[in-house]
Formats: sequence, structure tokens, C-alpha cells
Amino acid sequence: MLETQVVRMWITNKNDKEITAGMIESMEDFLSVAIQNGCIGSTFAEDEERIIVYTRWMDEMTLEQFRSSEDYKTREGSIIQSFTYAGFEIPEDILFNSTAKILFSN
Repeated sequence: MLETQVVRMWITNKNDKEITAGMIESMEDFLSVAIQNGCIGSTFAEDEERIIVYTRWMDEMTLEQFRSSEDYKTREGSIIQSFTYAGFEIPEDILFNSTAKILFSN
């Protein structure tokens, strides 16, 4: 049986706060390390109200191996710290955080 590709999504309310250079740096570092650990694509975006991040994985097992690694824990800590320094209240500002199976993609 073929494994199903998945996406991992994080959506955070901005509450009129700006994305800082530290947030960009920590997120880019995290997403680069994710690629080294099996991520096949990622996006870091914003609109007026939210920060949106998603990663795409060949299967949930690869994602979960990364999520349980020291690389993940270290980078996650840096992201939380950079958001906190920018005035975000984590986890209160997190709107949505989920893993979803991809049903169709092109």
C-alpha cells in the first residue's frame, strides 16, 4: 500500500504585530532543516491577519521522525523565542496547528 503525502500547517494570528527579521531567520532555518529531514516543500507566508506556514511530506512517518528529532526541538525553540520577542503570545496566538492527508494535488 502506498503511503499518503501529508501537509503540516501552522497558522498564527498577527494581532497587528509585524514579522521581524528574527522570526524570518528562525523560520527559514527551521524550514531548511526540515528539507534536510525529508520535507519535500514548504511555504512561509502572511496576510493582513495571519502568519501561515506549511510543510509537505511524502508520508506521516517521515514527518513524525523529524518532529521527534533534536533538530526539530532546537529549531522549534528558536521559533517560539523569536515570536515571543516580537510580542506574540504563544500558544494563545496560534489559530490552527494540524497535520492533514493530501487527497488531491497537482
